[in-house]
Amino acid sequence: MITVAALGCSKGQLTLAGAKAIAEADKVFVKTALTDTYEYFKESGTQNVPLDFIYENSQDFDDLDNKIVEYIKDSDTGENIVYCVNGSGYDDRSVIALSKVCDVKIIPSASAGIVGNRPSVAHITVSAYELVGMRGFNYDTRFSLSITDVDNAYIAAEVKLILTNILGDDETALFNNKEIPLFELDRQQKYDYSTVVGILPKTLSEKKRFNFSDLYEIMKILRAENGCQWDRAQTHQSIRENAVEEAYELVEAINNDDLDNMIEECGDLMLQSVFHCAIAEDGGEFNVEDVLSGICRKLIDRHTHIFGDVVANTPEEALKAWDAAKAKEKKYTSVSDKIEKIAKSLPALLKAYKTQKAVAKTGFEFENFGQVTDKIEEEISEFCNATNAREIEEEGGDLLFAAVNALRWKGVDPEVALAGAIKKFTERFEYVERHCDGDIKSKSADELDALWEEAKIAQRN
Repeated sequence: MITVAALGCSKGQLTLAGAKAIAEADKVFVKTALTDTYEYFKESGTQNVPLDFIYENSQDFDDLDNKIVEYIKDSDTGENIVYCVNGSGYDDRSVIALSKVCDVKIIPSASAGIVGNRPSVAHITVSAYELVGMRGFNYDTRFSLSITDVDNAYIAAEVKLILTNILGDDETALFNNKEIPLFELDRQQKYDYSTVVGILPKTLSEKKRFNFSDLYEIMKILRAENGCQWDRAQTHQSIRENAVEEAYELVEAINNDDLDNMIEECGDLMLQSVFHCAIAEDGGEFNVEDVLSGICRKLIDRHTHIFGDVVANTPEEALKAWDAAKAKEKKYTSVSDKIEKIAKSLPALLKAYKTQKAVAKTGFEFENFGQVTDKIEEEISEFCNATNAREIEEEGGDLLFAAVNALRWKGVDPEVALAGAIKKFTERFEYVERHCDGDIKSKSADELDALWEEAKIAQRN
């Protein structure tokens, strides 16, 4: 058993339990004597062995941790050993490594919730090297954050980029308890393994950049007892159409290649999801964690070529793997079963498109595009020869279905194509109406045709 006594972030944060363990130890190892927490040993006269010499002979922090573990293990001859580290005791990399190879008892310091000697309700500590190695890092900015092991300007620059993305480049940071602009994090004079970067939490009104936790907190505030009366009054049913509207507005922004509007519309669509989560949580139906867990589980389970043993080297093979995993998850017994599960609230054109795609995967498909266009001509003839309302509606539906099939063969989404056609028609009609001074009925057919041709040229230009 190795006892770890945490010294805290600064002098005076060693607990009585930690001091007692050090006093009764046969051997005391201290990770570093280069911080002010080491003053305890100078003042008490406690015999100890600082391990700074190991740092000097290590290639990186992983190597340092491994060498410290080996040194302590080799020194363990059954005596009472205490290993002293800075911080809380739970977040030190060498302690984590030590706990993997032997029994460790941790006596935490009195500073578990302190950054820069300032109290914080909640606190996160992470090594700079772990932070930089993460594929994506985003933390709840309502917590204080300590980043340890910032031992050179290069790693400081990497940390700066990550924090700037989360907080903005005009925020401040604590560099060894000294407040500096965040953009100067990699311009300091000295870095070593004792360097700690701290970020203090801010209130919602103080923040300039926000994350998902902020969005959900704002929504909960709006729906709280003293919140917004309109937000509090909403239900799943009262706002359900908003999701459709926001989705189409996002699609329009994408079609227009309008990045600024895409940012806004992505936010509006995300808000609808969060709104439903907040309503559901208030009603005891489900919460945002259920939703996030569901989508993350789905992404993992359906990407069997990434998180499993399926091999997929092309986009087509990846899609095939997704479909197979989805069919297994949904327990589809037939293609008809899969079609039946297509959302009934989808626009008819999109539902037709998805139905045709599902059926085509079975091989139930025309042999060539000529057969597709022949089918359209057949449906046009049947539509023109229909004699009553029921037949006209039925044959009209068949004609639209055949037209959707032609678009599918050419790799075109019919909803997007029709939306583009509507937009094009509207712009041309506006041109015609504008050049008729608002009195279209007074113009002859030839005059309107001429204006329409002008509109086409103007639109192309």
